[in-house]
Amino acid sequence: MVPGARRSFADVVAVDPAKSTITIKGPTGNVTTLNVQNPDQFKVVKQGDQIEVTYTQALALSLEPTSPAAAKK
Repeated sequence: MVPGARRSFADVVAVDPAKSTITIKGPTGNVTTLNVQNPDQFKVVKQGDQIEVTYTQALALSLEPTSPAAAKK
């Protein structure tokens, strides 16, 4: 597994082979629609299944100095 990756279980709530997407609902109730790269997955996953997912999250920050006058306010 990739360092920093997390694993969880999700319920499959929709499968759309025509759009190459699958919609899952995570353990906290969050619903996410994902693009499916391998169309063979539609042969084994169906609505109502529970799947194990591995995911990572990223965060991007940008820091910029302020002028001395703005820092005094």
